[in-house]
Amino acid sequence: MAWNGECMKMKKKTDAGKEEKHSVKKWPLFAAGGIFILLAGGAAGFFLVQNEEDDVAYREDVVQYGELTVGLQETGSVKVGTTEQTFELDLSAYTESGDGSFSWEQGAGSIFQGMTAGSSSASSSRSLVVEEVLITEGQEVSEGDPLYRISQDSIDEIREELTSDVADAQVTLEQTQTQLAMTQLEAQQRYETDTAYGGVLAQAEYDNTIKDLQEAVNEIEEQIAEADEELLELNEQLAEYQMDLAAEQEVLGNAEYVVETTDMVTDAYGWITAENAREDAESVIETLEEEIETAMQSIEEKTAEREDLTDSLTGAQQSLEQGLIDAQAQLSLQSLSYGSASERYDVSVGMGEFEAQVAQEDYEDAVAKLNEFDAVLGEQTVDSDHNGVVTEISLAAGDSVDTGTTLVVLSDYDEVTVTVSLAESDLENVREGDQVNVYIDAWPDAEFSGTVDEIGDAEYDSSAGTTYSDVTVKLSGDTAKLYGGMTAEITFITKETKAVTYVSNRAVYRENGKSYVHMRDEDGNVVSAEVVTGFSDGSHVEIVEGLSKGDTVLIESGVSGS
Repeated sequence: MAWNGECMKMKKKTDAGKEEKHSVKKWPLFAAGGIFILLAGGAAGFFLVQNEEDDVAYREDVVQYGELTVGLQETGSVKVGTTEQTFELDLSAYTESGDGSFSWEQGAGSIFQGMTAGSSSASSSRSLVVEEVLITEGQEVSEGDPLYRISQDSIDEIREELTSDVADAQVTLEQTQTQLAMTQLEAQQRYETDTAYGGVLAQAEYDNTIKDLQEAVNEIEEQIAEADEELLELNEQLAEYQMDLAAEQEVLGNAEYVVETTDMVTDAYGWITAENAREDAESVIETLEEEIETAMQSIEEKTAEREDLTDSLTGAQQSLEQGLIDAQAQLSLQSLSYGSASERYDVSVGMGEFEAQVAQEDYEDAVAKLNEFDAVLGEQTVDSDHNGVVTEISLAAGDSVDTGTTLVVLSDYDEVTVTVSLAESDLENVREGDQVNVYIDAWPDAEFSGTVDEIGDAEYDSSAGTTYSDVTVKLSGDTAKLYGGMTAEITFITKETKAVTYVSNRAVYRENGKSYVHMRDEDGNVVSAEVVTGFSDGSHVEIVEGLSKGDTVLIESGVSGS
């Protein structure tokens, strides 16, 4: 016989009207003071049989007896999430980012003030026009499928403006490059003619500023190094726990084998010794699993801390880089009072290089916008970025399309959820991230599962006098076949088990508030037998009365007899 084997999962069929909205029946923990009597009962062989009168196909299932995991079950409605696609293409007009002039006291900067392009003459508001809608509500679309055809006239108009932006940005770039060359020439002349002498106070202030910024970087780097050492120690500890766990699991397996293969009557001492070893191994394994979970949580926290430190280091390094620029500028301004040609040169050339870099980036952005425009609208269509079913069409022929315009709303089958209400007393068995069993009435043969995604705040139901919370479950499986509003049965699996007689939940059906199963009588005819059901784990249901281990029941198949 199997010793305390893996708990089977069951699905509970609840009596309509017997459970209040926020109430779930919670089954007490089954405790055995002695030995569990577990009857080996593997799954019965399944095959199709035919009821000639009703022309309905059945398959046989054998009633089992064994340990089952208790489940808390609630019914809710399927909710399919949505994804809103917006038009992200940047159609904005070019405007020069730089200020077009430099700020040194005397020099060639004033010569070029007013010469730069400044901004494009194109309108700052640009729109495309929908020529034809290529989708319908309820249509299934894939990524890359066309949604709208855009009028060629509006495409040509905006492309002309974007091309003009590129030309304007290129003019500005050439002008700032000329400015930079003149700045470098003037600064070099001033450097060669001025007598430089250092400003001691300015230099000291500069050095202290950079020192503080560098020390901030060094301190964070040391914290990161310490975090790395702690992570190394935690990972080593985790590896040790995992090795110990593997060893204990091997001990547990050996003990379970001896318990299963030792006759308790003829070798009571050997059986008791093996049973004690099994219990000890289970206790050690439970402790090691807790240690592993704690270590993994510590690793996760320390990793998050290190990531925060890395972000802080990036910020400190950026502050250091910016501080170098600011401190250098301040040093240069103060040194000007001493006639420092070197610092004057650095300020002039540094600002000129900045303006030239900004103009270069503006030009590259304008070119990139034009290239992206051609790439996106090369086929004169706006395409879907996602897979899904169209639930809302936001535009019609003749409508304008701007950056940020909503194009379409699609069903998002990666966000299919069911929300149910659980009584406060049952929430102790539910945690975010828990796996649950899911049964969809409309798809009885399909396999779905779920994960507890969110547990809402507690609310009080004055009519029932109970406190409850809404629990949202995120479904997985072939969710594309689901529709909003479908009925779903959610079973939350607890750790408590009971040894019971059970059968597949699909063998049980309800009529007039009672539960029945299909069976064959002595003549082979299909008849209904009333049963009393108990708890369920989402896949099987406890049979309290009406069936015994080994009885054969019939499950209606989805296959037509014809």
